[in-house]
Amino acid sequence: MAEKQLNLKIPSTFDELDRAVETLQEFIPGLDLDDDLAYRVILLASEALTNALEHGNQWDVKKEATLKLVRDSDKIELTVTDQGDGIHWTQRDPLSEENRLADHGRGQYFMQKMADEVHIDQENCKVCLIFYHQT
Repeated sequence: MAEKQLNLKIPSTFDELDRAVETLQEFIPGLDLDDDLAYRVILLASEALTNALEHGNQWDVKKEATLKLVRDSDKIELTVTDQGDGIHWTQRDPLSEENRLADHGRGQYFMQKMADEVHIDQENCKVCLIFYHQT
């Protein structure tokens, strides 16, 4: 299969976040993925974008986030960047007693559990998620 990719620039608003997720949902079926992998890619892209806009850009409409999704023959690489002051990766277990009622902290946990690889570039505000698949 030839490489396919999606590149988005997202202003820091709820409406643009919704639009980006809709665009991703329309793009994913063309990648010929099994349902489980398609679900994981969409869920984690949404989580990473939400984190970028909320925690990185702090919903500042003058700042943007980017999403780049590349599918090649054996993997999907999903990269999200923001214009914040660095990523503060504070993953905690949302299933532990002290975190069960917390209103934040699940996205990073899901990324670690549901992607095959997670790469964080704290200084450059970049999260890269890798998903391996077979064609």
